[in-house]
Amino acid sequence: MDVLDPSTLPSSEAAAVTYDHKTQTVTLPGGIVSVAGVTIVTGGTELTWGSCMMALGFWGTLIGVSVVGLGLWDQSNQPQGMTSHLLVLGCMILAISVGMVGSIAMLYLLRKRRREVTREEREDGKVVLVEENRRVIKRVTV
Repeated sequence: MDVLDPSTLPSSEAAAVTYDHKTQTVTLPGGIVSVAGVTIVTGGTELTWGSCMMALGFWGTLIGVSVVGLGLWDQSNQPQGMTSHLLVLGCMILAISVGMVGSIAMLYLLRKRRREVTREEREDGKVVLVEENRRVIKRVTV
């Protein structure tokens, strides 16, 4: 498999890269066409954002819990009336990461529910959808 290096192309050919959103094709110089061009160009990273964010939120939660624990220990060693900066930082990290994990989990559940409803409607034969670019153009009841 040859790797196309854009720096070796003349400037007029480098601008010849086109993307057709309707068919999701990317046309590179030399007539190379890819149906899943965005996935090829990005290496598939756009398909894994939920997994990455869930992992980031999980590790952030673990770090937040650890920093809160250290902050509580530091708070016990502080003079009365002083607040530990570690405790405040830990609470902020924990709140952000728990919020991130919760929102990603809700998005997964909503997406799963939407897929199940669509699948049930199509299996029942009640609704036939004519779609274009993930937008319903026509809904026909059978």
